[in-house]
Amino acid sequence: MNRYLDELERTGSSLMVYSGGRLIFSSSSKGLRPHLEAIDGLGDALHGSVMADKIVGRAAALLILYSGAAEAHAALISTPGRQVLEQHGLAFTYAQETPHIKMLDGRIYCPFEAMVQGISDPAEAYRAIAEKMKALRGQR
Repeated sequence: MNRYLDELERTGSSLMVYSGGRLIFSSSSKGLRPHLEAIDGLGDALHGSVMADKIVGRAAALLILYSGAAEAHAALISTPGRQVLEQHGLAFTYAQETPHIKMLDGRIYCPFEAMVQGISDPAEAYRAIAEKMKALRGQR
């Protein structure tokens, strides 16, 4: 692994964001919530950052691109997530690759992965994911 992924594992975080070599954001929340929190809370401060993420699927990859990160490190990356980062020329590393991101029960694909299947624009993906998260919060 690398130092970013080592730190991610050591702290039990799901997302860590570095800027200028120092940690500017960390979260142990699950799913895409940490990305949305970082984007909404830090905005332009994410441009040029380094993101270390526990799980990067297609949806997370699009949010990493939307944030303007310069580099990403994933403990686990899906093939579609890797392809998105490659297509956009973002520097990234990963420890393990899987064909798809599934729900914890292992049977159903993550709904956010399915939702962004036909989306290639990071801004469009951010809007769709943020709207869906807001709707889900309203249902609780």
